[in-house]
Order: sequence, then C-alpha cells, then structure tokens
Amino acid sequence: MPNMLNLTKAESEDLLNLRKQNLSLCLEKKNLLNTKARVAVVLDYSGSMDQMYKNGTVQAVMERLLPIAMNFDDNGSMEAWIFENGFHRLPDINHDNYYGYIKSEILDKRYRMGGTCYAPIMKDVAKKYLQEDPQPVADYIIFITDGDCFDGSESKKVVKALSHAPIFWQFVGVGDASFGFLNTLDNMTDRYVDNANLFVVNRILDMSDNEIYDKLLAEFPGWLNNPKVQDLISTNYRGLPEATSVLVDQPAEPTEKKGFFSRLFG
Repeated sequence: MPNMLNLTKAESEDLLNLRKQNLSLCLEKKNLLNTKARVAVVLDYSGSMDQMYKNGTVQAVMERLLPIAMNFDDNGSMEAWIFENGFHRLPDINHDNYYGYIKSEILDKRYRMGGTCYAPIMKDVAKKYLQEDPQPVADYIIFITDGDCFDGSESKKVVKALSHAPIFWQFVGVGDASFGFLNTLDNMTDRYVDNANLFVVNRILDMSDNEIYDKLLAEFPGWLNNPKVQDLISTNYRGLPEATSVLVDQPAEPTEKKGFFSRLFG
C-alpha cells in the first residue's frame, strides 16, 4: 500500500475503492447498510494543527472519511467546516473534488489560524441542519480536534441543548493531549439522549481503515436506534425549541479572514 501522505490521484482513487469495500463490511456488522444520514466533517484549524495540514495528514484523514458520506448521504457528499475561535463553512466534499481538497479549499484560501472554541462552530452546524435546511434524517458530525477548547461552559450548554435534536457528534481527538474536556462531553449526564462519542488516537494514520470505521461508528447505531431519536426524526423534530434555544443571536459566518491577534483584540 502506498504512503497515505501526498498520494497520486490514481493511488487515491484505488484506496477510495478499497475503503468503500472495507466500510461495507463494517456497516454490515453494525446493521447500518441501508442507513441514510447527512454527514459532515468539522476540522480544527487552530495554530497547533498547522503541521498536520501542511504535511498532508488532514487530507489523508478526510479521504478516509469520505466513504461514510458516500454511503449514508443521498448525494454522496460530505459537508465541511473549519473552526478556530470562529468558523468557516466550506464547499461540500465529494468524489469530484476530494483530491487535493485541503490545499485548494483551505490552504490556498489563506484562512488564518487561531485558538480553539467549540461552541460557535457547533451552533453553526445546528443552524444549518435545524433552521436553514431541516430534513427528516439523522445528522452525523465527525468533529476532529487536537486539543480542548477555551469555551467549555458554553460548549457543554450547546451539547446538552442539542441532545433534543437528531444530531450525533463523533469527536475524534488526535495527538497526545489529555482531552479531558472532550471526555466530559462524552460522559455528560442530564441530556435528553446521549448524543456524543469520543475516540482518541495519537497517530491516526497508523490505524487501519477497519479500525477507524469501527471506532467512528461505535455508538452511532445505538443512538440512531434510540426511540427518542427516531421520534425526533419521525415527528418533524419534536423537541426543536430546546435544541434551537442555543441559536438565539448566533452570529453569521465570519466574512473577514482575521488573524489571531486581531480576533483577540478586535
């Protein structure tokens, strides 16, 4: 198998086809073969992630995630965001544009890196799926970060409120941080339904595709089959007022690409 960093397009296509096969076996094992869901990836764009973007790690990880969207989502695409203190919505990722996506849609756009805040991006994901484009399917969000956030109290409030919505947060902690706060979100009580899971991996490219898919889909089937979640979907998102309560005064996506210090000091 080729080095997963900086693949040629032909090598990438071959791996994509292989990963579709590996994913199908995982989906069959977890009774998810006919599952329909919208899939999104949320990528940490804080300063500590810089090298992983530049050396191709983030691109390689994204290519491993795409088969999930191609299987679950009717249009075969994966919606995408990057976040730091704020966030940016990106073009959907699909078979036509995935190769070189990180360079063309993020690095070449020269977005500035900053700190790490979870609440603004989680609110925007909810705004997208609950207010702008509600659909009677589950939403499966893969949230990748290399460290804990600066806005823990607000982030806990958001995750708790969104337990009343059919949105599942699959947190992936990459690197050697302790991820204490993400563990808190994973194990938080007093939610309508457990709507989050976490797995932590130091060197994500060392994991096999089968290991990755097994970890990513460890708790999603149980959440999806929960009668409360099925009720939220089948009754036009009953419980939506509780979920959207955190979206009041949610700011629009930043349009100016500010640097770290300008965000801190205005």
